[in-house]
Amino acid sequence: MPFLKNLFKKKSLSIHQRVAIPVLCYHGSQIGGTAYSQNDHAAMEEDLRYLLRAQYRLISPLALALRQENDTPLTGKLVCITFDDGTDFDYLDQEHQNAGFVKSFHTILSQSPLQNNVAGKSLPNAASSVGFVIASEAARQTIDQACLLGRNQLCDSWWRECAQQSIIGIGNHSWDHTHEALDIVHQADNIKGSFHAINTYPDANQQIRAAQDYLDTITGGCATPLFAYPYGHASDYLVNEYFPNYEKEHRQLAAFSTDGKPVTRDSNIWALPRYVCGQHWHSPEEFRKLFSDLGDRS
Repeated sequence: MPFLKNLFKKKSLSIHQRVAIPVLCYHGSQIGGTAYSQNDHAAMEEDLRYLLRAQYRLISPLALALRQENDTPLTGKLVCITFDDGTDFDYLDQEHQNAGFVKSFHTILSQSPLQNNVAGKSLPNAASSVGFVIASEAARQTIDQACLLGRNQLCDSWWRECAQQSIIGIGNHSWDHTHEALDIVHQADNIKGSFHAINTYPDANQQIRAAQDYLDTITGGCATPLFAYPYGHASDYLVNEYFPNYEKEHRQLAAFSTDGKPVTRDSNIWALPRYVCGQHWHSPEEFRKLFSDLGDRS
């Protein structure tokens, strides 16, 4: 992606940006009811209202990644939004057995005034947020049966349309998530439930490069070149060997973990931390405290 890196060097983002930028992560399948603590959709809608009142602005995840690559100094109040696993509730408004009618993340973001002024949105293929999806159709079908009551809610039919609308980009969440529900995963020893076990070039290539190939095909070349580690597991091999040394193969610009810290100038481009709803905060009060605890960082 050299053209994107060069473009970012030439284009100055004429905004006041925050040095320490929190990256938030929500899960579309987290719908146990209608309350904030039960429902990531309800939580995000409330969180966006707080961010608007507190005068935060969204920064495109792609712009955040390129900022890290080029060490562009940032100040101001910015926040980045991501989604993991790629259930249909990311993009499609649907009825849910536990919560009735559920607005998708795409609808919630589209309706938020924060959408009107997103930092870095003018960059090619830059969306306001990014949803990290599982590439393998067979894996998604099995996970759907095991974890989502077999309601066919892990489809890829909406990926291209979603990617083209620049609200939620389609990012890489691996080939099969090394998910425990699968009989066989793409890991040499069939180790499930841990992405730390992806520690060889062949396994990494299948989990990341092959996944990106599929995403590019399904989205018509509009997939966002960003990766999120399943389970937040950023292995030493991937962070220190595969990602930095094989960029032409995997074609990613950055990778995200779930370390519960803000992104700063010192953050590793291949292990950018995120805060996860339901893990790092559980209520509007905890969400506000998370931001008040950040303060200003250099």
